[in-house]
Formats: sequence, structure tokens, C-alpha cells
Amino acid sequence: MKEMFLSWWDLVVRYRKTLLAIGAVALGVLILFNGAFFVAAYFPKSCVVCHYMDPFYDQWKTSRHADVSCIKCHSFSPLFITVTTLKYWTGLYHPRPHANVPDKQCLSSGCHEGRIEQGKAKLGAILFDHQEHMTKLKRGEQLRCTTCHYSIVQGEHISVDTNVCFLCHFKGISQGQALGGCPGCHGTPKKTVDHSGFTFSHDSYLKIGVQCKQCHLRVAEGDGRVDEKHCYDCHVGRLKGKSDPLALHRTHVTYNAIKCLMCHEKIRHGEVELVKTFEVQCDSCHQRLHNYQKEMYMGAGARGVADTPSRMFSAQVSCDGCHTKSVEVLESGVAFPGERKLTAERQSCVACHGKNYDRMLDDWIRASRLLVADMGSIVASGEAAVGKGPAKSKKIADARALVADARANLDLLKAGRGAHNIEYAYKIVREGYAQVSAAHKTAGVSGGPPRPAILASSSAYCMTLCHQRVQPPKDLFFQEMEVRFPHALHVEDVGIECTKCHSPDKHKMRIVTKSECMSCHHESRDIDCGHCHKAHKALYEGKVKPFGVSPSPDVMAEAGIVCTECHELKKGTQTVLTVKGKCEECHSEKYGTMLLGWKEEITAKENAIAVGIEEAREYLDRTEKIGTNVEAEKKLLKGAETNYGIVSNGRGTHNVELSRELLKSSQDALDRILKRK
Repeated sequence: MKEMFLSWWDLVVRYRKTLLAIGAVALGVLILFNGAFFVAAYFPKSCVVCHYMDPFYDQWKTSRHADVSCIKCHSFSPLFITVTTLKYWTGLYHPRPHANVPDKQCLSSGCHEGRIEQGKAKLGAILFDHQEHMTKLKRGEQLRCTTCHYSIVQGEHISVDTNVCFLCHFKGISQGQALGGCPGCHGTPKKTVDHSGFTFSHDSYLKIGVQCKQCHLRVAEGDGRVDEKHCYDCHVGRLKGKSDPLALHRTHVTYNAIKCLMCHEKIRHGEVELVKTFEVQCDSCHQRLHNYQKEMYMGAGARGVADTPSRMFSAQVSCDGCHTKSVEVLESGVAFPGERKLTAERQSCVACHGKNYDRMLDDWIRASRLLVADMGSIVASGEAAVGKGPAKSKKIADARALVADARANLDLLKAGRGAHNIEYAYKIVREGYAQVSAAHKTAGVSGGPPRPAILASSSAYCMTLCHQRVQPPKDLFFQEMEVRFPHALHVEDVGIECTKCHSPDKHKMRIVTKSECMSCHHESRDIDCGHCHKAHKALYEGKVKPFGVSPSPDVMAEAGIVCTECHELKKGTQTVLTVKGKCEECHSEKYGTMLLGWKEEITAKENAIAVGIEEAREYLDRTEKIGTNVEAEKKLLKGAETNYGIVSNGRGTHNVELSRELLKSSQDALDRILKRK
């Protein structure tokens, strides 16, 4: 072996000049060859000479990037060309190209510099926020420019494929919903919609809390799953780590810009399935059947009255949900002998809602007849006031138009059966009274229409139509005051009308404010502060149930100091600054400064822990999804949330030492969870 090596070395030494010359020529050819390729790379047509990429070239040529050369985005060095050349000569070269455009190329000077900072852009009718998607993790992933903008998209090059949007927003999400919510992309619908022969506005439904999914039952089709066979398109038996979606996405999406739809099946987004509240039997042909009843049920069609859909309609209860009893048709000239129809059954109300709801239905049927009679008297008064025949003046014409609107509403009220939507029926009568009253005034006729008894006070209909049968809950939780509100005490004992606290137009909507409640309660010295401020009192007196901490009362509580000795209620809203004066009044100026220091310290710790709780919760959700047991960590998180809630709800300055212990316990629990992360 040694002799062979020496003999070769002798040959090299003997012919060194020749070998050096050959090497120099080969190196020169290689440099020249690669230099030519490097220069050619600035001319896009040259790419298709070696690469099988005619479709890519054709798409680029007709796209908005047609004036941008390939090398501007797909940059590479002379060394890369050299390696590629050697791979080509040795047969290791793959003819199918794979482009990886780094974000820095897209965001470079002269291109889309500052695009992320500029934030929002229009994608069709949708307002898309680049900053929201590029600067934050989305479903645990870091997106890149080419996550959405990639190669060939219906005649475009580096354009947005909306199928990627659908995949992210709908994969794993319940039917009828989307990640980020429907308004996140579509905003609040303003367009008037024509559906099944009815015209209505989304706005009225959104105001009463009807969610998109209540009508749009399914908005996506497909599950976006990953078929394992796609892995073999690129890999040969290399499926290690497929159970870790975070690692897979990081490798394929973040690092290598693999298109989402290379692995995932498409998800189609659109009106896949709408609610079929009215799509029963005869409707498939007779689109206008029972039209007045439907309009009443939908709460649409009355002139001058805001759309007010029935609660039952909003809950997607179809006609045969209540009309369950089969009876023989008696109307002459309408049906053949022996034909039957479905009528509403009182027991249907009880079956779904419970006792007394059947009696409420009876009240509605009786009240709807009275409303029709009242509306008839109102319209008759208006027609008598404005007269008939040719209008002598514009005022008379305007007055007659108002009465005509009231007459049309009366027809709807009669035929629509007010029990289908008693709230809407009430509003029709209220608006009819206003319309005819305005007609009297416009026509210059003294007097006015008879005022129905149900319009005597703004809250008269609450008890008349509903709550005399079904009483409101005795206790409701008042979120702003963080207390339970006793209905009976305020309504029966104090005599406060419903509309003092609730909107007369929007069911259940509370209009009373925290300051209005306090203006009454703070005047009554016999009311215990702790009756409303339970969380504050519990923390102050150490009567809380924390996690891993033994509670103790504040030193002020031990000394018998009551709330009103620090909180001067006449000064209105109580803040740390109003209490500061009391500290200085009893002690010294430094105690006021001490109070502000406590507030600043506890607020800073609360903020840090709030962030930690969200981070820990997100981490545990992701970890649990991939099959890891996190029960111990979830208990720690629950304890951290409990202690944080005690301090946050009770306002930590009411018991500083205990608050410090509770927040330290929360932070320690979070540290143990995040240490594992």
C-alpha cells in the first residue's frame, strides 16, 4: 500500500506542471460556467431551461410581479450555484424545484417594506390585518409571508390562496363557527337579505343577541385532515414525530414554507346549511303560505316598527315545534271534507319551558285580541280625522299616509296572530298610536286616538303579558357591582318599576348604571357595605378560601375599623386617592404614600400573574391535545387562578399582607407549570 502511494506521488511530482495546468483550466471553466449561470439567473426565461417549471414561469409572466426578476425573491449565492452544478453532474439533482422565499426578501427595501407595520389591507370585501397575523402566534404557529402568498393560485403568482384562510379558521372548530368569530372577517352585516320570500335586516337580530350560528348552521365543508399518504410524496418511511403537530408545523411551515394544502385537505367556506325554521311541508311550492303569521313570528314587515324577531324564532323553533295537535279543518271552501291541520297545543309550552307557560300562552292569545281591538279603535279614529277623497293640502296627504301605515299594520296584526310574537304585537299597537296621534296633529284636528290601557306606563306590559305568570329570578348577578341583585326586594318592597332598570324596548337589557345604584344605596346608612361588596369584605376580614395559604384578617379589621371610616361615600366614586386622604387624616402623610405604594405593587403583580395564567392555560391546552397527562399542572393552575381572583375581586389593598401571600402562591404555582414548558 505504501509503495503504491509513493508511486502515485512520484507521478504527481513528475507531471505537476501538467496537472496544475489542467486543474487551472477546469477551475476556470467551472468559474466561467457558474458565472454565466449567475448572470443568467437575472433573466427569468433562463430558469425554465433546466427546471421543469413552465407553469410557474407562465403564471409569473402574467402576474403583478412580472417586473420583478426571479433572483430578487429566490436569492442565492455563487457557492449555492457551484454546489447545484456538482449535484447536477453527479446525478443527485432533483428536477422538481422547491422555492423558499424568506420573509426578509418580501419585506426588503423597494418591495413590501413596512407592510406589517401598515397592518390592515383589503382582501376582497374582508379587512385583513397583517400585523395581527404576523407578529403573534396563531394557533401556536408562527406564520410567514408565504404561508398565505405562494406559487400558483388561479392565474396569479405569489398571491393569496383563500383556502389557507379557511383551513386555519375552520379546522377543528364547531359547525357554524369560526376561529376569531364571523365578524372578525365579515364585520357587522349591513345588507338587507331576501330569504324564503321575506326581506329582513341582520341588524335587529344582532341587537338582541342572535348569534350567526343560530341561522347559519354550517358554514364550512371538509375537515382539513392530513392523509398520511401525503407524507410519502416527499419522505420515504420518515414519519417520526408525526404525533407532534407543533414540531411538524415548525419544520414544514415556519422553516421550509411548505404549502398547507400539500398536506391538508381543503375546507370549503360558504352557506353550506342555513336554518330551515319555515321549511316545512307545503313551503317547497307555496312560498307565500301563512305569510302574515310568518312575518309576525319573524318580527318583520310592520311599517315604522323596528324588526323584533320572536324569542322562539331566534331559538330556531319551527312552526311544527308548537303546532303539534292535529284537528279537522272546518273552514268551508278551503279544504276537502276530512282534511286535517296542525294547531298549537298548550302542552307544548309546558313540555319545553315548564309550568305556567301554558297560562302565559292563554294570556297572549287574550291580549292579542285586545290589541287588535285597541288598534282597530286607533285606526278608526285616524281615518275619521283625516277623511277620504282628494287631499286638499300636503298636510292632509301626509296625515293620510300615516293612517295608511297604521291600517297596514292593523291588517298584519289581525292576520299574523299576535300570540306568535306578543312583543312585536305590542310594539305595533304602540307605533300605531304614535302614527295616528301624529296624523291628528299634522291634519290640524284636535284630540287624538283612544289610548290603550296597556300603554298607560312603559312597564305595564311586562307584568300583563309575561311576568304575572312567570316571575323573574329572585336573585340575579350584577356583574359591575359583583353582587347578587334581589328582584323581590326592589320590585315588591320598594316598588321600583321594571323600566327603571330595564329597557322597555329590548327584553332583559339592563339600563340602570352602577352610579345610579350607589346614589340610592350610599344614602342609606343602615345598609351593610358587605351586603354588596362581599369580595372586598371577605378579603378585609380574612374570610376567604384560598389555595395553599392560611388566611388572616387585615390589621385594620382586627382593630375594628369599619368601611365608612376610610370610605367617605359623599365624595362619590371611591378610589385609592379618595381613601389616601383618610389615611393621612388619621395617621400621617407618609401613610398616604404607603397606600399608593401598596396599590402600585399589587397591581404590578396582578398584571404579571394575569399574563402568566393565560400563558400557562394555553400551554396546558396544547400539551393535553397531544396526549400528555397534565392533571397535576391543571390543579396548580386552578389554585393560581383562585388566589389571583381573591385579590383581584377583593382589591388587594384591603388586606396587603394576605394579598402578597396569595399572589406569591399564584406566582410559585405558575413558575412550576412554566418551568416544565
